[in-house]
Amino acid sequence: MRAAAARHNVSVHDLSVQLQQGRLHVEQHVELDEKLPLREAHAFVTAMEADILKAVPEIDSILTHIESEPATIERPEVISEANRRIEKAMLQAADGLAEINDVHEIVVRRSSEHLTVSCHCTLGDHLLMHQVHKAITELEDRFKLLCPEVQRVTIHPEPATDNRR
Repeated sequence: MRAAAARHNVSVHDLSVQLQQGRLHVEQHVELDEKLPLREAHAFVTAMEADILKAVPEIDSILTHIESEPATIERPEVISEANRRIEKAMLQAADGLAEINDVHEIVVRRSSEHLTVSCHCTLGDHLLMHQVHKAITELEDRFKLLCPEVQRVTIHPEPATDNRR
């Protein structure tokens, strides 16, 4: 899937491969130029899906979510008035999650009308990536319940032996 995206010079994420009745079903998100008309975007994705189906005959079906890739660089402002409340909410969300040692470098930004939060999260060195992903997804879900006004949360996981970069 990622090789096909690379051949078509696009980004793919949220890739999911599922086994349904003995056949593979793929779901993916593809980012295309935000100024591309839907008709062209759909034709592009359809051609990419056909390439994938030809290359991997075990795949029975593909469902692609088409999203726009912003052509501009955002210039968010770091905001301080909401920082304390949002920082406390992030720390509260982490409280009680056994896999999470700490949350630090919490940054709150406003871009247009949207709030975004990024942070670093320390976890045990021994955790496997599926455990790490589960823990930080739980952290994000808990945080979003406390701060539903936040549009995007980006959590950078770090091992305890190297948690400051």
